[in-house]
Amino acid sequence: MIISSMISIEEITNPISVILDAYEKRLSAFLEAENDLIYQATSHLLSSTGKRLRPATLFLSSAAFGCQDDKMVAPAIALEMIHNATLLHDDVIDQSRYRRGKETVNYHWSNLVAVLMGDYFFAKAFKILVYAGRQDLLDAVSSATERVSIGELGQVQELHNMSLTEEAYLSIISNKTASLFSCAGQCGAMIAGTNGENRKSLYNYGENLGIAFQIADDLLDFVGDERKLGKGVGSDLKEGWFTLPLIYSLGNSSPDAAKTIKEILANGFHEEQFPLVRDFVHESGGIEYSKQRATAYRDRALESLTKIEDSIYKSALIKLAEFTVLRER
Repeated sequence: MIISSMISIEEITNPISVILDAYEKRLSAFLEAENDLIYQATSHLLSSTGKRLRPATLFLSSAAFGCQDDKMVAPAIALEMIHNATLLHDDVIDQSRYRRGKETVNYHWSNLVAVLMGDYFFAKAFKILVYAGRQDLLDAVSSATERVSIGELGQVQELHNMSLTEEAYLSIISNKTASLFSCAGQCGAMIAGTNGENRKSLYNYGENLGIAFQIADDLLDFVGDERKLGKGVGSDLKEGWFTLPLIYSLGNSSPDAAKTIKEILANGFHEEQFPLVRDFVHESGGIEYSKQRATAYRDRALESLTKIEDSIYKSALIKLAEFTVLRER
C-alpha cells in the first residue's frame, strides 16, 4: 500500500492522539526544574517542538500489537530527550543560529549552556528508563545512544571530505539518525510483549524509515523553502558536511564541472556560492538520485510491515513511511 498524496503528521498520529496527549503532559512534568536556567532553556525548547516522529513510531509500533497504555510513555520520553540532547550538541558543533524557526539554545544563551543542557537531557533520559524497571528497554536505548555517538563522531571525522563515498555516508546516517527510529520500533514491540520476529520487523522498519528520513532531510538542504524549514538552505555545505545529492553529483558529472565545485568547497564555501552548487547538483542528477534512494529505503520500511496484521496503526505506520519522503520541512 503506497499513499501518493501529501499526508499531514496530524493524520498519521490521529489513532494515537490520546497517548500522545498523555506523553506531552508527562514530558512537560519531567522537564520541570527548580533551577531557573534549566526551566527557561527547556521552556524555550518545548515552545518549538518537532514532529515527535520517534515517539509516534514507538506508540504506533506498540499499538499495532494491541498495547496502548501508559507503559509506552516513559521510553518515548527518554528517546525524545536523547534526540534533543543530540540536537543541542549538534547546534554547538555547527554554530547554528536557528532550529525549527527559533534561536538555538547555544545562540540564545551560550555554547556552555547548550552542552550542559544536552548532558542534562541524557542523564534525565536514562533516569526515566531506570525508574521504568525494564532492563530490555534500557539495553535497547543504550545501544541506540551508542550508535548515535558513533554516527556523530563519524560525521565530524568526514567534514570537508570531498571523497566521501555513498557507503560511508549511509553508515554515518544509519548510526546518527536511523538508530533512534529503529530503537523506537523495537521498544514499541517489546512493550507490547510480541515475539522476536515482530520485534525484528519493527526494528528494520525504523532503521529504513530513519535512513529515508535523513536522505530526504539532506535533500531539503538543497531544494527546501527556508520559511518552512525554519533554517537556511545550504547549511550542510557551510558546515562542510557533504551529503548524498553532492556525493552522487561529484562522482557522476564531467571532470571539469566537478573540479569547479571542488575548488569552491575547498576555498571556503560562502553563502552567495550556494546557487552555483545547487544548480550543479540539479544538472548532475543528484536531486533525482537522492529521491530514488530515499524512496528505496521507504519501500524497505514498508516491506518490514508485510507480516504484521492489518489495523489502523499499521496503516499509520505506512503513512509515516510515506511522509518521510514527501515532507517539505
